[in-house]
Amino acid sequence: MNVQSLSQYLDERSQQDPDKVALIDDRAAISFAALRQRVEVLAGWMQHLALARGDRVIVLMSNSIDLVACFWATQRCGAVYVPLHPETKAEKLAWIADDCTASLMIVDAEREEEALRAASAMKSRPQRWVANDAAFAKIARAAYACTLALPLSLDLASIIYTSGSTGHPKGVMLTQRNMIAASQSVAHYLQLDARDRIYCALPLSFDYGLHQITMAALTGATVIIEKNFSRPLFALNRLVQQGANVFPLVPTMVSLIARLSRRFDFSSVKTVTSTSAALHPSDIATLTTVFPQARLFSMYGLTECHRCTWLDPSELSVRTQSVGKAIPGTELWVVDADGEAHRCNATGELVIRGETVMRGYWNNPQKTAEKLRPGRFPGESVLYTGDRCRLDEDGFLYFLSRMDDVLNACGEKVAPREVESIISTHPHVVQVAVVGIPHAVYGDEIVAWIETQQAMEPRQMHDWCKDRMEHHLIPHRFLFCGALPKNSNQKIDRLRLCALSQTSSPTAGLSGEKHAEL
Repeated sequence: MNVQSLSQYLDERSQQDPDKVALIDDRAAISFAALRQRVEVLAGWMQHLALARGDRVIVLMSNSIDLVACFWATQRCGAVYVPLHPETKAEKLAWIADDCTASLMIVDAEREEEALRAASAMKSRPQRWVANDAAFAKIARAAYACTLALPLSLDLASIIYTSGSTGHPKGVMLTQRNMIAASQSVAHYLQLDARDRIYCALPLSFDYGLHQITMAALTGATVIIEKNFSRPLFALNRLVQQGANVFPLVPTMVSLIARLSRRFDFSSVKTVTSTSAALHPSDIATLTTVFPQARLFSMYGLTECHRCTWLDPSELSVRTQSVGKAIPGTELWVVDADGEAHRCNATGELVIRGETVMRGYWNNPQKTAEKLRPGRFPGESVLYTGDRCRLDEDGFLYFLSRMDDVLNACGEKVAPREVESIISTHPHVVQVAVVGIPHAVYGDEIVAWIETQQAMEPRQMHDWCKDRMEHHLIPHRFLFCGALPKNSNQKIDRLRLCALSQTSSPTAGLSGEKHAEL
């Protein structure tokens, strides 16, 4: 399908398969034709609000048909979709709204209170709309129509905020072309078509989740939307009841699936995908046992380019540590510290070239210049990922580690400084250091080392954090001590903290010896 904007996927699909079910959530199902009609009215309403092409629209909602309709409406009227994790707290919401100078903020009823708290801290003043049944009905009665021209392929489609090593999230700018190229490439090697039923429990604020929606519109597949995977028994029961045959997941879900697998018949599942990290051999064994009839795709990528590699299922048992080869339409190589291409099997920084590479970071030219550097042709930029990798003689990539201190916990990027900046505001905290420890389930276990003025219990700190940060940012362990260790430069000795975190008595030998953990 040759298109210049994402919304053309929905337009063409609604004409080819008008009555085909596009989306199913926990409340309803909607056809492609009905979805397009709803999107057209929403886009017309956005136009009525004087939203111009390129204006930013923040969407803070749980996974639902309503959320997907809001996404497609931004694409139809040429606005820029800015999805936020539904657990985003007021302080972070206010910062992002100011950073991207949002014109409109759409929240569901559950997040209205958080949005109100954020509004008092914002310098910008975006219009705010609570997306409930009554509000949607009011817009439908008004029968707005969108008369704006479709965006061009080089226009921005979305800004996805991702954690960075500086603590403040970075807004990854993705163009229409970026998202079209990613959708086409991944849908091609997964061999998706209109017969597929994709079960999505991934957050739609996550590029992996969002692309399930765009790929479905491209191919005519149906997406079964789950709010999240926090109730795995309920979620897996719904997957089976709905007859889903495509199951995108992240490695942290595998142990939960294994624990409950004997209760279900997963014979409908024919394709399983995983991303964010190479699958551990034990996870591969688990998934091939639970889904013996399914093709298992291990993939790797980052928000700045969506996916960059995929491992053919036939290679999975042979190259268990590899994240695969470059996806169609993408080139990659590994460079040394001077930017020179490495020979095969040498370790270096991964560089990516292709149509999926982001435009840059919103309002952050310094970070953009660090990541996007001159490519092979005049005027071209390639992405320096900050990932340490190895490329073998057959073109298979092996991910080794991040080159910065960003953690990958439960499939989500976590910047230790972001967590530290919040915990440091607690009145009893003197200093805090957050480190990541390799973990079979979490990916990176987040461990917070805290120097306090008085004794504290882990549950107290956990509950305090729960009120101030998204769930994926909350440390898995809290370790308290009288004084954090310092190196010769009098900086916190993070290497020692990492080593101590993996011992049976982490705080032994540290001043105070106040060891406590959840």
